[in-house]
Amino acid sequence: MNSVPSSRTAECVVLFADLAGSTQLYERLGNREAFARVDRCLKAMQAVVVGNGGRVVKLTGDGLMAVFAEPGPVVDATIGITFEIGELRSGSDAPMDIRVGFHYGPVLENEDDVFGETVNIAARLCELASPGRALTTSETAARLSRGKQRVLRQLPSRPLKGINRPIELWELVCDDVGKVTAVFEGFDLGQASHELHLGFGDRQWTLCESSPSLSIGRERTCDVPLRDELSSRRHCYIEERNGKFALVDCSSNGTFVTSSDGRTVILHREELVLVDSGWITFGQPRGPGVAELSYRCSVELAPQALYR
Repeated sequence: MNSVPSSRTAECVVLFADLAGSTQLYERLGNREAFARVDRCLKAMQAVVVGNGGRVVKLTGDGLMAVFAEPGPVVDATIGITFEIGELRSGSDAPMDIRVGFHYGPVLENEDDVFGETVNIAARLCELASPGRALTTSETAARLSRGKQRVLRQLPSRPLKGINRPIELWELVCDDVGKVTAVFEGFDLGQASHELHLGFGDRQWTLCESSPSLSIGRERTCDVPLRDELSSRRHCYIEERNGKFALVDCSSNGTFVTSSDGRTVILHREELVLVDSGWITFGQPRGPGVAELSYRCSVELAPQALYR
């Protein structure tokens, strides 16, 4: 008589990561070279998972499934995976990116595998995520530290296939070779900047709750058009988040933020809450002839510069 394998319930974070564009990779490079590249990506992804305290449950074709005890390390792992894929893609025109979904909840553990609705939700989130981005849920976001919550943005709730209720979604943007996100913590959340005043040449903008974002880059569709070759097509953007204004760099050469007291912070796939006033330059430091975007917050904050 066959014995039934023992199982137990537990709570954990289930993560799915999948390589986007692998089908085109095989078409462009052929089976041997494409397989070698995918294999290198999978090995790098597994190393990042283990390095952040997770366990790889299994490979899923061109991706993997992993579990973590808590959500915090999953954010670090997601950014790390994106960075590794970007490094492997660097210098190649082969289409290759990563999409990630993760969710915290109860699972049924059976031998080395896990089952249940938590697994299904994480898998659906991975399918839904755009390349270079990760999706998670409110249940997961609520368990993150305040610093890590700031690298997420809330999306509208939506139903997922096979799930009989709307899911509140949160997105982690880590495309263009995501590096570990820098966040200023330690300021008084009660003293939020209500408006951000910006100037570029003879043009001016005011960001607030009703006008919450500004895109900057060489793409013609950007709100602030750049022309310098050191700037990227989608160089960076500024967005309002609960009364504060975050500058998010997406560029190849970095974004330079010089405060009114002369200190300069260089962002490279990082983000920063803008405080007081200063100048932003793109791909190079502030200097004569360098295009700059001035900024001024309507409410001054006194941050303790604690990078995460």
